[in-house]
Amino acid sequence: MKGFLAAVAITLVATTGLARATDATDWIRNTLESSRAAADSCTSEAAALDGTLSRIGKIRLPETGKVIVVNIPSGVVTAYENGVPVIESKAVVGKASTPTPELDTHVTYVRPNPTWTVPRSIIKRNKWLDKLASQPEFFEDNNFKVISGGVEISPYDAAENPEAVESFVQKPGPGNALGAIKIGIENSQAIYLHDTNDPGKFDSEVRAASAGCVRIERVAEIAAWIMDISPDQMQGLVDGGSTQNLTPPEAVKVILGYWTAWPDAGGTTRYYPDIYSKDRTCGRPSVTTAEHEDVEQPEHEDHQAPSPGPRFIPAEANDDQNTRPQPVWTESEAR
Repeated sequence: MKGFLAAVAITLVATTGLARATDATDWIRNTLESSRAAADSCTSEAAALDGTLSRIGKIRLPETGKVIVVNIPSGVVTAYENGVPVIESKAVVGKASTPTPELDTHVTYVRPNPTWTVPRSIIKRNKWLDKLASQPEFFEDNNFKVISGGVEISPYDAAENPEAVESFVQKPGPGNALGAIKIGIENSQAIYLHDTNDPGKFDSEVRAASAGCVRIERVAEIAAWIMDISPDQMQGLVDGGSTQNLTPPEAVKVILGYWTAWPDAGGTTRYYPDIYSKDRTCGRPSVTTAEHEDVEQPEHEDHQAPSPGPRFIPAEANDDQNTRPQPVWTESEAR
């Protein structure tokens, strides 16, 4: 997906002369439809193309202003300004049991040194109340406030009656699960973009490991870009201990999409692992966003999700155009 908006106008002028008549979204659809016409009907490539075309829906990728695009299967976040990619970063998205949703939304705030209020779903899934009863020191060591009866109490006192606990709130600091910066986005599912205290997962080839939110490797640069300040100024806010929610000076659109097939700037269609099993297989239709949201997700992290299938390495531009991409299994096979 890297640089595709920047190359769209050039590609359209060079190949069709229709730069004024066709926008980036139409170019993407046309490129995918062309790849689909050349693909066999019952292949992973065809499934990825069909699924992506169905999930694009009514999304429009603006060529003016600021927009953040998250392609969930690729684990990549790209910041665009006036159609030009200015920052590209690795990202960690939700695992199969806690998927990152598809959203078309906007940034609401940027917060340095965020707190983390643990979602009820994580408290239940990870049996935090049992952990509080048996290991209250964990919550003290990891800088958690334990709220019971509307007030903060000692984890050791809370351990005597865990069921009365209303929430766990992790204070800002080096061990905070959200890291040093949180980027809020408008949605009803408690999804946001953020830093992390566990950067090692950015080195994975398939980066599906979160509880649904999106961790961004270069989040400080993206946050500074949102706020129209320098990265040094953003770091200064973090180092200075600021905890204020900062309002962006201009609207920043955010699109989270599930696109297992996507054209790069040169018009080559790239394929990514179907980490949430949304694409069809022979005899099974693709899962649309609405259908997927209606499916009850498993509660236990040890649930063995279906294999997401192979990741395809497309042929190089100078290869024979009839050369088929070869499937290469990644670590996702073992997930």
